[in-house]
Amino acid sequence: MKRTIFFMALFFIAILIPHTVSATNALFEQTVNVRSQPFLSSTIIAQVHQGDKAAIRENQDDWLYVELTTGEKGWVASRFATITTDTESEQTIQSTVSDLQVRAGPGKEYKTLGSISQDSEWNVLNSEGDWISIEYNDQTGWVASWLVNTVSQENEQHSGGNKEVMTQLLNVRVMPGTENRILSQLPLGTVVEEMKTENNWSFIRYDNGQTGWVDSTYLQNTDKKEEEGFATILYHATNIRSGPGLSYPVIQQAAIHERYQIVEKEGDWFRILLSDGRSAYVADWIVTTASNFSTSPTLKSGKTVVLDAGHGGFDSGALGITTLEKILTLKTTITIAEKLKNAGVEVILTRDDDTFISLAERTMTSERYQADAFISIHFDSTVDPTANGTTTYYYENGDMPLATSIHTEIGDDTSLRDRGIRFGNYYVLRNNQQPSVLLELGFLSNPWEEQLVNKATYQNNITTEISNGILAFLE
Repeated sequence: MKRTIFFMALFFIAILIPHTVSATNALFEQTVNVRSQPFLSSTIIAQVHQGDKAAIRENQDDWLYVELTTGEKGWVASRFATITTDTESEQTIQSTVSDLQVRAGPGKEYKTLGSISQDSEWNVLNSEGDWISIEYNDQTGWVASWLVNTVSQENEQHSGGNKEVMTQLLNVRVMPGTENRILSQLPLGTVVEEMKTENNWSFIRYDNGQTGWVDSTYLQNTDKKEEEGFATILYHATNIRSGPGLSYPVIQQAAIHERYQIVEKEGDWFRILLSDGRSAYVADWIVTTASNFSTSPTLKSGKTVVLDAGHGGFDSGALGITTLEKILTLKTTITIAEKLKNAGVEVILTRDDDTFISLAERTMTSERYQADAFISIHFDSTVDPTANGTTTYYYENGDMPLATSIHTEIGDDTSLRDRGIRFGNYYVLRNNQQPSVLLELGFLSNPWEEQLVNKATYQNNITTEISNGILAFLE
């Protein structure tokens, strides 16, 4: 019966859209095994992950025969896939930056084939995670989706002006359509800039230059302005450059914890305003952003929280393809600290730069300040490159209220798998007399997840969730 309905659907789609080329895809919202035959006992030949698409070649009972972007073909259980129909001839992209790199595969680790100029238009072939494939010099090339605008060849209207979000949480997606992956969520009252509209979808700019698509139904015109964002420097003697790249000359150096107003985002660089009014650029991987440090609730009575950025100095922690855990934990921890301070909490950091701190000294800091809560921030790693998700660890039953409060907030985030609350025999937990937890916020050994946890949208979401969880515990 399912097979009959599936092919009838394809038949009617072909009748209704006679002049366009349609591709029927399977969209995945989690990691799924691709097998050699349509049986659970058959050999696993590959895996697809959240946000991936694969072209459907056949439908057999509860299984789909799909072709991956790598060219591999195999079977996936249909219950794990959403069937979508893309009209490829109607969708093109334009680069939002000059000299956008085109790569041989969907990731920064693939070799560069060349580049495309700003505003040049290219037909979309497929998408995988945060990457879009195009036909480039008679071969398939891949570009980062967050650095392009999607353009429809039909029903496109250019818009403009500020809009206000009129629903409790508005999903921002990588492309127009509810089947596409969620990049972020914007709370009620958020002000965004509407760049253009396409049917009932709006392409918006938000959060210091991030872009994406939202349902236009939940936006309304407003005279309010976007909240100004700031970049906080994470390291001593950080280079401030004249342009968005390492090849541009250094015009000055910034001290640790200095803050600069963000004008816009250009690729991996923020354009900022200096004290004399000049524009300059700083790399996004050496700052933390504070576009919206609002948290709920706000505490009136003094509470003390010790935040522990895992690893540091010669202890680099987990290694991703391009990420050192010690750098990412510091960035994440400082952002949480800013949000807690904004809510009236006294925050003590076990380290605020790339310094090695012993485990004993970290727990002694918790005891010295009689912390109301101690939170150690980490990112995970394992030999299995498909392992994924976030985990909240506790040691004693007395730590469970803090663990539950934070985990409840993180569990609302849909971008990563929820691995739950688990017992963890870690030094900073078992030797800590104060309420304490250790958070693993994603796997750097998973290439897809490494990209995600480095994105500004993920960092903003996860730090807000952790902050709100801590505040709820402290009430």
